[in-house]
Amino acid sequence: MKRFDSNKQKEKVYSSLVLVGIISSIMLFAGFSSAVLVTKMDKFWVNIHLPNEFIISTILIIISSVFLIFALKFAKKGLMKGLKTSVLFALIFGLGFGYFQIKGWYSYYNRGNALKSYITYVYGRYGEEYKVCHNKFPIEYDGENYQLRNKNISKELLDSVKLFVKEIANKSNYNNGSKLKIKNYSNPFTIYNVSKEEFLKVDENDFLYINGEPLTESAKEELFKFAFGLFNDQPFFMLKGKYGEDFSITLNGEELTFEKKKLYFPQKELNPEEKLAIDYVYFDPTLKQEYILENGKVFLNGKEFNDSIKIELNDGIVLNIDNGVWTRQKEELNPSQYGLFFSTANVSSSFVWILTIIHFIHLLFSLVGLTVVYNRSKKGFYGEENVAGLKAMIIFWHFVGLLWLYLYIFLEYIN
Repeated sequence: MKRFDSNKQKEKVYSSLVLVGIISSIMLFAGFSSAVLVTKMDKFWVNIHLPNEFIISTILIIISSVFLIFALKFAKKGLMKGLKTSVLFALIFGLGFGYFQIKGWYSYYNRGNALKSYITYVYGRYGEEYKVCHNKFPIEYDGENYQLRNKNISKELLDSVKLFVKEIANKSNYNNGSKLKIKNYSNPFTIYNVSKEEFLKVDENDFLYINGEPLTESAKEELFKFAFGLFNDQPFFMLKGKYGEDFSITLNGEELTFEKKKLYFPQKELNPEEKLAIDYVYFDPTLKQEYILENGKVFLNGKEFNDSIKIELNDGIVLNIDNGVWTRQKEELNPSQYGLFFSTANVSSSFVWILTIIHFIHLLFSLVGLTVVYNRSKKGFYGEENVAGLKAMIIFWHFVGLLWLYLYIFLEYIN
């Protein structure tokens, strides 16, 4: 095997290898980042507020990198004690970074952000097919709160409801053939089938049935998903938390508002570019007049029109125009948009997990490398004339830190 003639030669080779890896990683992240931006502007996208653990981990990796800068300075001066201490603290803070990264991504996953999932339940949404009743009175869900007789229910009552449906959400109970067993039914909770307008009942063995027949497999599956979503605080969205605070949804890059289980484009004043993009002829059937919208202006009979007017475009969007100010009214999604929404996967979560897996591979290699560097520093491997491996590892660690900073800032930006 060919030996290196000098430390400079080793530095050059090690640095070149690290540089090749860094450039490859940058290209990979750039490709995925571009795909994320294009996808976000083209369809439904879930915005997630990142867990606070990521802020802590960011601080820790910055501190770790600072210690490695000192470690390289100590090595070049031959100060072995300072080198070992600096690398040790860099490793400790690096492990802390990894720990809070795991905690952060665990919290992210527990909010309903799986590698592959839908934005909402395709089946089993609360109130779609089933709802829980309390003493025969239905408990409604408006997208934010559970209500009984038009009043928000207490946390204690909601906990009792969850305990009631927990038995249905139990997988072992679900796998019990076509029969679904539940104890303490009708005391005081029952389940109402919305489409059949019938209460589910139990026989003498506590098995659920409807209209005198056991539940079909499809009915049992939907009931299981209904109970699972209710028990896990996911009665409508697959995501957990409060809309607008913990997460939100955009369509074609525009954030939507959510009210009473309905999504809306918010009221918005159009900017000059958006006004110029509208080229439309509107005929008012009441006044028998034709208005032309072009170049950001409204024309009537060949003259500019500056009074107030309400115009409905072909796609259902309603504009209020008053003295040059164009305002789009608050508008609910149309049926085709709702159809797309209920069948759309949470692609933002999928992209984030792909980027995260790549990031974790880099982190794993860098922590292993940092451990090797620490063990070598204890044995006196590095010195004034031998810092090539140490320098290469430090460069890679700084890159991992910068990679995380980029990923964190990018995720905050797209959200």
